[in-house]
Amino acid sequence: MKLGIVDTMFSRVDMGAIAIDEVKRHYPDVEIERHTVPGVKDLSVECKRLLEDGYDICLSLGMVGGARIDTQCAHEGSLSTQEAKLKTNKHIIEVFVHENEAWSPQEFIDICNNRIRKHAHNAVLLVKDPAKLVERAGTGARQGKEDEGSINPEEQICLGILVARFNNEITGKMKDVAVKYAGSKGAFTKVKTVPGVYDMPLVVNKMLMDKQLHAIVVLGAVVKGDTAHDEVITKDVAKRLGELSLEFKKPVTLGIIGHNASYSAAEQRAEEYAERATDAALELVQTLRE
Repeated sequence: MKLGIVDTMFSRVDMGAIAIDEVKRHYPDVEIERHTVPGVKDLSVECKRLLEDGYDICLSLGMVGGARIDTQCAHEGSLSTQEAKLKTNKHIIEVFVHENEAWSPQEFIDICNNRIRKHAHNAVLLVKDPAKLVERAGTGARQGKEDEGSINPEEQICLGILVARFNNEITGKMKDVAVKYAGSKGAFTKVKTVPGVYDMPLVVNKMLMDKQLHAIVVLGAVVKGDTAHDEVITKDVAKRLGELSLEFKKPVTLGIIGHNASYSAAEQRAEEYAERATDAALELVQTLRE
């Protein structure tokens, strides 16, 4: 078997080296030819050349930057890759890792390693033993992160609970109430914290990407001060959380006390707000499932 590997100079991880390492360790009899091009839009023509020169399959490895123009270039590169596959009647496995998939350098490196190494096996098996891939059909195999597994229609509800640490004397109680209430209803919980309510939308965005979480409960207390600061925060955050809920098609329930609430009023409302927001999340998940 002859495997072509094409990667880019633009990538900040040596993707080609990872692929070669994986193939050599598990399939030492596979012949490998590596070419490197400037960027993702150059990958398809180099893969096409290798396939026309007698290679059985190609791995097309590219890093996609976080800017809009990078996403556009990746899309154009993907389109040309599809055309090269159809013209040669051979597979090109596109292995792109987007910079905005990761929230830290280490996470990006981990995604690269996972995705490249898994696709290296896919490339070899597509040519040498495609029946091995049939065995994994319907298993939720995923390249880049852990496999997701097959869908379980009886899967228990798992809530993400995001708590603002500001006014922790109040929000800490809210967290305890939410976790206890969810548990009493047979639901699992994953708890995260942020400094304040205004910091919630970005973390909620990441939590919504977690397919294990069926809904997010946000808990916070914004106490009235001498300015309209509390009103600005609560209105803006509520709007953004609503938009995220619609974008990801998952419930995000609002257990945020305020605006215009005094400290004593927030203390009195804490348990009620936490329980209501948790109950709403559970009910919405069930409603959407039905």
